[in-house]
Amino acid sequence: MIESSKSHEFARPSLKMVVLIITFLLLPSLATSTDLFPIVNVTFENEMQHAVDLMCNFEPEQRITTLMPGELVWWTVEDILFPAVWCYLQVTDDYFGVFWGYLVTRKCGTLCHWRIKEDGVYYVQSQDGSLQYQWLFQIAGGGFV
Repeated sequence: MIESSKSHEFARPSLKMVVLIITFLLLPSLATSTDLFPIVNVTFENEMQHAVDLMCNFEPEQRITTLMPGELVWWTVEDILFPAVWCYLQVTDDYFGVFWGYLVTRKCGTLCHWRIKEDGVYYVQSQDGSLQYQWLFQIAGGGFV
């Protein structure tokens, strides 16, 4: 049998290690907190006289959806995922664009209602219900100047 003269003392954990352990233990409760990661409701409403194409990367099937005149579609997305969310909207052959969640979250909060109208695309201000124009890509010479 080999004996050692060293005592069997445990090293004190560093502050980094303590913070890491506490963070790890709290992580499951933070991930389920609705205050920290609220649900964002996203709605697109077609008020045009013709159909428009829409595709969002958070849809269950992630496919192009055709919105008929007067049709409304909506989804719910957990806010932790919302910054990575995008939606592609094809209004006409000359007027189309992509909405990125991280660019619009501060504008619409947890209620992101988009209205597709003859003169452009708007989001509804959650504070007062007013319409705010949303710029989309446009091919030169197209409508919606």
